[in-house]
Amino acid sequence: MKASDMQFETSSEKATEKAGFEFAASAKRGDIILFYGSVGSGKTVFTRGLCRGLGYGGYVNSPSYIIMNQYDTGGGLVIYHYDLYRISSTSELTEIGFYDFPGKENTVTLIEWAEMLDGEIPDKRVEVRIKVKSEKKRTIEINRIG
Repeated sequence: MKASDMQFETSSEKATEKAGFEFAASAKRGDIILFYGSVGSGKTVFTRGLCRGLGYGGYVNSPSYIIMNQYDTGGGLVIYHYDLYRISSTSELTEIGFYDFPGKENTVTLIEWAEMLDGEIPDKRVEVRIKVKSEKKRTIEINRIG
């Protein structure tokens, strides 16, 4: 995948979830996937589809209050799903054990509200930027960096 060459236009929650599912085919073990988008833009909906595409069949929700959810696909892949919206400083990342998991073999790490990493962004990453066009329409741009 080249920078800026994967893009989806969606017009429903179901289509946003499907875009995540389709993107999963290009995800790689060890990927750190950073999500950018406003509140309600569809980051968790896209993530739900991505997790399904990676083989996880259980419940996927935003870990807004607990910061991190862990999903075991049963196929040797573990997905770490972070929501950093409530993080007030990068020092809290150490306190929650954030650095213990991202980028490890046999994992995919999903980070909602990656803006909160403030200088702690890994050199090798995938960025998913979700832009709200209207109440239901979204543009999702995906870039592999590094």
